[in-house]
Amino acid sequence: MKVIIIGGDVPALVCAITCRRENVDVIVLEGDVDVEASPGIQIPPNGTCLLRQLGLDAVLEKADVLETIDFRRYTDGSVIRSMPCGEETCRVYGGSWVAIHREDLLQGLRDRARGLGVEMRQAVVREVVCETAEVILDDGERVQGDVVIEADEVRDTYQLGIDEVIYQTTISRKHLEALSNPRIDELWQRRSITAWLGPDQHVIFYPVRQGQAFVLTLYGTGSTADAQESSRGWDDRLQSILSIAPSITTSRIPSLTSPKTWTRKRMTLLGTAPCQVPAHQGQETASSLEDAVVLGTILGLLNQHAMKPDQSRPLLPEALQLYEDLRRPAATQRTQSALACRRQFQLRNGVTQQFRDWVLSGAGLTRETEVGWWKMVSSGQEGVLAGGMGLIEATRRAFEEWRQTRPASRRGSCGIGGMRRKLYAW
Repeated sequence: MKVIIIGGDVPALVCAITCRRENVDVIVLEGDVDVEASPGIQIPPNGTCLLRQLGLDAVLEKADVLETIDFRRYTDGSVIRSMPCGEETCRVYGGSWVAIHREDLLQGLRDRARGLGVEMRQAVVREVVCETAEVILDDGERVQGDVVIEADEVRDTYQLGIDEVIYQTTISRKHLEALSNPRIDELWQRRSITAWLGPDQHVIFYPVRQGQAFVLTLYGTGSTADAQESSRGWDDRLQSILSIAPSITTSRIPSLTSPKTWTRKRMTLLGTAPCQVPAHQGQETASSLEDAVVLGTILGLLNQHAMKPDQSRPLLPEALQLYEDLRRPAATQRTQSALACRRQFQLRNGVTQQFRDWVLSGAGLTRETEVGWWKMVSSGQEGVLAGGMGLIEATRRAFEEWRQTRPASRRGSCGIGGMRRKLYAW
């Protein structure tokens, strides 16, 4: 089987690595990836657990392992809750919560992919023929495969209803040190995510490149012209950090989009193409990693059970539909959870905000790190942060049931009934 993957970002490369580990031939047609447009990546335990299972420990060595998530009041930066996410999180969920520069992650993934025999090409794609899995490049060259994975384009979308402006900058440690402000030193000397929560916007600040640089991202409504004006009246440390930023990029997200279907014949979508998970829970990368691993595992298993290539081709549309059935419910749920999280982070002053702060004051990512008796936050995180543990095995079980039940039942697009689909919608 030959898989053509269009796109050179994280999910495309992880899917390529997963396929090659299953002895599937892979061509990656890379476009341009702007690493500075979104330089920082958070990867929670469900993502790092999968990277380790794929033998990518060397990549994670370039990441900053985060020790806490510090939620702060927007006015004075006082701590609402410093939530532990270090050793205990790793023990319970099988992976650390890390932050890494996109360029470092991409380089490590490219090196691993090439080492496994993935063919990497810089190319601009003009057209994809879904029925025959043929890709036509901008120069007229035709690349023939058995299946095509589009990891960099959104098609036939519907609106999910969000209007957001994102201001983002990267600041070096030496510039933060030069401020000679002990209260700012408190922020960058910790291996932590700092989250300022305020009316109609929130700000995230965290280290990359072993604490030598820091990514600051402001998520808001965009009612003002720039980040500093938007943060007027907030913690003076945030104002000082913004004042020394070398440059601040601004991007507007008028609406989130999701395609009506992920799969067409022998083509399917991956990464932000099928689902744009908002960043407000740090799950956008981890979710796409899970998608990539599930898709690569299914294609590898199909290749393994087919004696000849022409035996697997007729089954590819159904196998790709199985991937969509397994992953689409999780993507939808995480999108909605992230939007709910955004609303909670951006509450205006009042009773609801006070209740949120009360809940956060005892919150933890695991039951052992949660101070409050109610266990409201940790219980909601367990199903997500433990998602990397057993995911590959669960995919293999789902594939085996699909393979065995398919000849006996033609109901549905992949021969698995609706009840079974629900069971596999982790």
